[in-house]
Amino acid sequence: MEPVLDMTVVEELLSISDDGDPELLLDLIQMFLDDGPAKVQSVTEALAVGDFDQAERAAHSLKGSSGNLGARMLQAVCERLQLSTRQRALEESRRLAPELEHRYAEAEAALRRLLRSYQG
Repeated sequence: MEPVLDMTVVEELLSISDDGDPELLLDLIQMFLDDGPAKVQSVTEALAVGDFDQAERAAHSLKGSSGNLGARMLQAVCERLQLSTRQRALEESRRLAPELEHRYAEAEAALRRLLRSYQG
């Protein structure tokens, strides 16, 4: 089973600072946690009304932020959603929405644990 977070990405973010200060990592995690639920909701709501453009934009944005933090499974479902919305494949896009919600919840839980580990 693939891990929820690719820790090599997390380690790369930590290595950016000279003294190993996790501030950049913590800021990125917090932005993801602050913005993520709205992006997932935006995809779901857009698909409910057949707004492919909005769904694609939200999936694209979430794909980028999840990739930046190493949430590869979430990134992959966002990529598939982007493709299906671009192709105007409503049934396929709607089929992916529950997986998006599930993968987001997994990533959110893993990132919250990581955040807590650095906050003590």
